[in-house]
Amino acid sequence: MVDSVLTVHDLISPGRPLDSLEVLAGRANLLNPVSWVVSFRPLSPALPQMKGGEFALVAVEHLAPLDTTLVSVIRQLVSLQASGVAVRGEVDAPAISASDETGLPLIRLPPDAPLHDIEQAIMRECALHQARREMLPPEDPTAWVERLLAGRFSSAAEAHSHAKRHGYTLASHYSVAYLIPSDDNIANLEERSETSYNAAARINSLSARQDATFLARPIDEGVAVLLAQGTESNLYSALNGMRLACGISTERPLAQAPEAWEEARLAALASAKLHAQRPTHFASIGADRLLMLLYRHHPGQVAAFVEDTLGPLLRHDARSATPLLPTLRAFIEHGGRLRETAAEIYVHRNTLAYRLDRAAEILEADLKDPNVHLAIELALRALPLVGD
Repeated sequence: MVDSVLTVHDLISPGRPLDSLEVLAGRANLLNPVSWVVSFRPLSPALPQMKGGEFALVAVEHLAPLDTTLVSVIRQLVSLQASGVAVRGEVDAPAISASDETGLPLIRLPPDAPLHDIEQAIMRECALHQARREMLPPEDPTAWVERLLAGRFSSAAEAHSHAKRHGYTLASHYSVAYLIPSDDNIANLEERSETSYNAAARINSLSARQDATFLARPIDEGVAVLLAQGTESNLYSALNGMRLACGISTERPLAQAPEAWEEARLAALASAKLHAQRPTHFASIGADRLLMLLYRHHPGQVAAFVEDTLGPLLRHDARSATPLLPTLRAFIEHGGRLRETAAEIYVHRNTLAYRLDRAAEILEADLKDPNVHLAIELALRALPLVGD
């Protein structure tokens, strides 16, 4: 499929107006979109009015009549949001440094380059791409988010360039949130997808179009959200009234977005299964991250472990007027301390001891054994994952 956006990289590709010319600086931003072309003139105003995205052509001999330098022109072009610049004539070291510092792609033209012909050729390229854009179906402006989270950009600079092509300016650090419909609320796959798209639309309606500090993208059966520093409260506002589980990663540099995405997915699973859909931070789930990993990849093993550890007691409680699992849970949660457990569940210590002995008998386990204690604690934590 032909890309509907013309970039600086396209202009230097074989067969294009700047075919195979040398890039002196700003190589990380070669994917800057090109909207039009302008030429620097040896009279005031040297540059026509610019709207942003224009590619500039500069002849060094035109600078002297205006008593300016190439460095000054480069900085002016950056302030006008130019996409790049091609220069005919000597390009000095300060100009190269200025382009590298600002990220403006700087291309060297041959000494005899016909600027008028190059300008006309780039105009034709811009017109051709505009015609293609009108013929092709609309491109999803947030598709790059999925590539970012999947780690398919070679660098943070490449991610910045792709986002910029669609009008977004990226921050340097992000947390990632993942929102998933609850299994209890929505079982139908089509309904889950519709819920996710509605949530993404609602979130994006609260953010500025040119600002990717708070941006949602439907992925899989849920919604991924990029959260720059200070935007978490915006997410909570968007979630108000929407019954979605929510996991939030730690804040990481843009290049570590895939790691943040993995954290958000685990935290979302914990939110859905263990925390009644409350927003859950990855940093707060502690050892449950291991449980979430095991459950996500081997749910059958988790169910088997719960059955082996607690199955007999669960079946006893299902047919008994006096269930023992709440007593056992309180005993485990209080570290096996009888006095605190008895106070917690409002029973005499003798009653507590009897119930624990009965539970141990049903489970055929020694509750004083640390390994048994640990196994029961893990099974209790896993119980919401498999149903009680």
